[in-house]
Amino acid sequence: MVLGCGPAWAGMVPGVAELVKKELSSRYPGARIELVGDIRWTRGERPAQPTEVKIQNVTSKGELQFVVLSRTGGAANAMASEGWVSYSAWLPARIALRRVLPGERLSDDQFVIQDVNVAMGNAFEYRGVILGTEVPVIGLETRQTVLEGQFLTTSAVQRVHDIKRGDAVRIHLISGELSISTLGIAEEPAYLKGRVRVMASKTKREFVGQLVDGGIVEVRL
Repeated sequence: MVLGCGPAWAGMVPGVAELVKKELSSRYPGARIELVGDIRWTRGERPAQPTEVKIQNVTSKGELQFVVLSRTGGAANAMASEGWVSYSAWLPARIALRRVLPGERLSDDQFVIQDVNVAMGNAFEYRGVILGTEVPVIGLETRQTVLEGQFLTTSAVQRVHDIKRGDAVRIHLISGELSISTLGIAEEPAYLKGRVRVMASKTKREFVGQLVDGGIVEVRL
C-alpha cells in the first residue's frame, strides 16, 4: 500500500485510467500496460473532467505517482489532483534456457520468448536495454555470460566479427601505383570495412589496414 496525506478516495475515475495508460505507453513503447488495483488520491479533489496526466515518479515496485489536470468550467478554472496507482508493463523478451558463455554464437533454440514486467525489479533497471524480440539473433554472439533464466540485453551481445584473432589473412601493401601481397595473421577481431592490426608471417612486421572482402587487409603506406 502506498501512503499519502490529505483526502483520499478509492476507485477508478472515468477517463483518468486511459490518460495514465497513454502516458505510460510513451515511456514503455510496445508494452502492454495494465493498472493494478485502485487509484489512491493524495491531493486535491476527485477530477470531474480530466484533460491531461503528468507522471511525477515511478518506482521499481511498479508504482506510479501522477498529477491530473482538469477543467471545472472554462480555461481559467484549472484544477490539479495528485494520485498513486500500481501498474505493470509487459514486454516480450528472450529468456535464456541455459547459461550462454562469452563468445558463443546465438541461435533461437537457446531462448524462449516470455512476457517480462519491466515495471518491477531487475527488469525495471534494464528496461531500456532488453533486446527486442523483433531483432534476429542469428549473426550475433555474446559479449558476456548470460545466465539461465536471464533476459537478453543489447549490452550482452554484439555482431559476429568477420575475422577473429589468429585468422589467416592476405595483406595488400599499397604505395601509390605499387602493390605487394603477402600472407599474415590477424592480431585482433575485426568487421568488414573496419580497421584491423595484422602481422606479416615472413617478416613479423605489424601493419594496420582495412579489412575488405575475401579476408584481404589493405595497408596503404
